[in-house]
Amino acid sequence: MSTSFRPVARLLGQYPNVFETLDRFVTKEAYFGIFKQLSDNYSPSLTVTRVQGPLTEEIIKHGIGNQQRINVNRSLRRSGSIAVAVGHDRAALWLSAHADICSYLTGRWDGTGYPLTPFCMHRASPGRRAAVALAAPEGEGPLARLAEGEMVTLASGDVRFECDHPDLPLFTRVVHHLPAAWDRASDRMVGFIDNEAGSAAMLLAAQVLSHFEANALFLLNDEEEGPVDRGNQGFSRAATRLLHRTPVDELPSYVVVTDGHGQDVAIARGEEPLFGKGATFTGVASRARGAVTPPQLVAFTREFADELGQYGIGLVEHADYVGRSDDISAMQFTQNVSIIGCPAAYAHFEKTPFSHVNDFVQLTKVLVLLALIAQNPEWQARYL
Repeated sequence: MSTSFRPVARLLGQYPNVFETLDRFVTKEAYFGIFKQLSDNYSPSLTVTRVQGPLTEEIIKHGIGNQQRINVNRSLRRSGSIAVAVGHDRAALWLSAHADICSYLTGRWDGTGYPLTPFCMHRASPGRRAAVALAAPEGEGPLARLAEGEMVTLASGDVRFECDHPDLPLFTRVVHHLPAAWDRASDRMVGFIDNEAGSAAMLLAAQVLSHFEANALFLLNDEEEGPVDRGNQGFSRAATRLLHRTPVDELPSYVVVTDGHGQDVAIARGEEPLFGKGATFTGVASRARGAVTPPQLVAFTREFADELGQYGIGLVEHADYVGRSDDISAMQFTQNVSIIGCPAAYAHFEKTPFSHVNDFVQLTKVLVLLALIAQNPEWQARYL
């Protein structure tokens, strides 16, 4: 903008200890502890409420949040999306990440395994990767693991699950098998980066925000992955369902969507990826097939990023392609959608998915600060 709003400086006038609070609560250990729990609790699409809902409640109940100002709903308005509400009044903004992971459906046993139907965008190159077949939910909690084997992508593009169990029911869910791990020396973490990494940032940010006078809604959505379809309606269905069922006077004026921002192209080109530089933002998703952030909000985010750098928090603009996520649902209900995530690579298992823990620590701090800034009526009038 032509006149600097200096959002962080204004925020410090209201909360002079905000950075001290962030540094105390938002640590690498705190972040990875949440990520590992979510990532290792495999939640294929259409299971998030049953699988991650109870875990989310436990994380919040035993976490560092102000229990008087934070509440979990496993399936807000029966949408399939987990909601973590902070505060007691109408949310000034919604912050969204998805908690479902890529999965595949088994066909009939053919003697050595099962042909698979992708329930996601299958991007894995030809090869063999560890995989596990999951039982149907029985109530709530982690899904039982029926069989371990290998997911095999053929040169033709077909996919199959090879294992020693010939009796799996039709349409059994199969997912990649990759326990979350963090190499502290390189700061690299592996696991279901897409998008348990973003979900972990949401849960940690919600707990920190609950220590301030703020109202926000944090969402862990289901069905962001889904049918392979070029159109927006093919996925992000739980978020759409939630928004359709929300009363008009409670619809969000501002939505922040968090997902991985792919570094695959930069790596393939031999260019330097953005790992280690903090959170990332962009003004357009999927070459404008997804949300396009209004120009005044993009300008604000650049100003915000510049100011954050003075306080040692990284937020950098991502100039390459960023895929659609739950922004495609949000943009049907508000024009004010920001796309703020983190560098990630190989989200759909072209190779082993990875990211850096400290980038998600930076992202968590960015989300808390942005949520606090968005409470300001003057800021709302200026940018929304």
